[in-house]
Amino acid sequence: MNVLIVDDQVSVIKGILSGVHFKDLGIDVVRTATSSEEALAIFGEIPVDILLTDIEMPDENGLELNRKVQERYPDTLRILLTSHAEFRYAQESIKLGCFDYLLQPSPYEEIEECLLRALQHIYQQRKKSQLYQYGQLLETNETELMDHIVKGLFSRVPEDAHSSLEFLNKMGYPLSKEKSIQVIIINAQSFRIAEEPLYSEKSIHKAIANALKQARIIYPVLALSTLNRFRQFALVLFSATSEDVTVSVGQYQAFYEALSAELANEALTCYIGNWIAYEHVRDEVRQMHVYIDENISNRTGVYLTSGQDMAATAATNLAESTERWRTLISGGQKRMLEQEIEAYLESTVATSKNKLKCLCDLHQQLTHIFFGFFYDSNADMSKLFNDKYTYADYMNGFKDTSSLRKAVSHMLNAIDDIQKDSVPKSDIEIAKSFIANNISNPITVKDVADHVNLSAEYFTKLFKRATGQNIKEYIDHSKVSAAKEMLEHSNISVSMIALEMGYSYFSHFTQVFKKYEHMTPSEYRAKLTNQ
Repeated sequence: MNVLIVDDQVSVIKGILSGVHFKDLGIDVVRTATSSEEALAIFGEIPVDILLTDIEMPDENGLELNRKVQERYPDTLRILLTSHAEFRYAQESIKLGCFDYLLQPSPYEEIEECLLRALQHIYQQRKKSQLYQYGQLLETNETELMDHIVKGLFSRVPEDAHSSLEFLNKMGYPLSKEKSIQVIIINAQSFRIAEEPLYSEKSIHKAIANALKQARIIYPVLALSTLNRFRQFALVLFSATSEDVTVSVGQYQAFYEALSAELANEALTCYIGNWIAYEHVRDEVRQMHVYIDENISNRTGVYLTSGQDMAATAATNLAESTERWRTLISGGQKRMLEQEIEAYLESTVATSKNKLKCLCDLHQQLTHIFFGFFYDSNADMSKLFNDKYTYADYMNGFKDTSSLRKAVSHMLNAIDDIQKDSVPKSDIEIAKSFIANNISNPITVKDVADHVNLSAEYFTKLFKRATGQNIKEYIDHSKVSAAKEMLEHSNISVSMIALEMGYSYFSHFTQVFKKYEHMTPSEYRAKLTNQ
């Protein structure tokens, strides 16, 4: 620490130098000056942490010197010394932002106390600056940091695994040895073997996060990802609450499809592990790699590491498949639906001991799906069939696989016609869906307007006219509503919730939350706890 003492009386300077224990205070350099001009020259030579200056000096007084230092060296703490007890001096020093104001002659102990307070203030300010810089660094390198921490979860060294657990818990991820987790290993072929892969590590992490959201593998399911030593991406799923969570077969498939869309032209294979206690994770991963090594042809798709093909597994549960097929029809995914029905025919019907009954069940479920869609779409049922393909032809579609394939093809073509002629969603509905699907991203009004292909200015007016609400307020309110859900139903820290809602700065999140709820997020959680 460097201190500069300025006083036109040399005797005063000598007294301070001899009476104040600068070394004991941790002050390394003490420079002196007898005029404002001499003081400013020293400022040009060394950084001055604390300026201790008299007010009454010839030529230019201490207040004028303070003004110049305030303008040129704002980080310097300034303490005024004066023999005048006039309030106007104190008032002027406050206006100049001086740290303190001491009356001369001041006891040396009083000067030391004042310097000690100044040093503590400097330390606190520098600590805050460092923390801010660290925060910026962590935010910039969040992917790399999390990758390193999650990688530690798989470490064979118990201390490293324990450190990762502790760190994750401090960050709001409630993971413990007894907690049930699931490991998913994702092999991106070009990334793993190519010298110049199609996508970077960071972009694949981001694509995985987006695919999870699209597959609705979201809260209370938490997901962490890392890159293992085989250059495969390891995904860890677990519950944010004390209750166990489940992910359906349809969601795994939807995740794979969304990830494939995010990483176009990348050959992807997803290996799904069992739900096990975290403390057994290394044994589980070892078993998964035994299965992965058997995939010598690098087949793409989704596989259970128990050895079953995911398509076959999905097919064995007709009720669950039915729900997924309804979703595919609504989303216009005709090709994908045909592939899944074909997989069912080849895996379940072909291997069933009672093939006819199995085919009847499939036909019955498909009939419920197709006619339910037509009913919901207010379709004219009389136009579904004609002389070339009659209602009777369809109802006899259960007799053999070729008849069923023909029935499915006819119905999907009819659905295509209806979807092409249907009235599209309004821009407002599309915008609201976009906001809901991107609630954890820092969405702007321009982002939403671009999504519906309108100018931000025009869309703002359109949204206001249609909903009576400002689009920016709607986004903020949506984020606050989602944050409230997390505050109510999880023990994730408020700072982590702020990040989850797309806020880079905690203070901004608090400000927005308080605007709508008239209390801070911490106060909101405390209120719920008290209740």
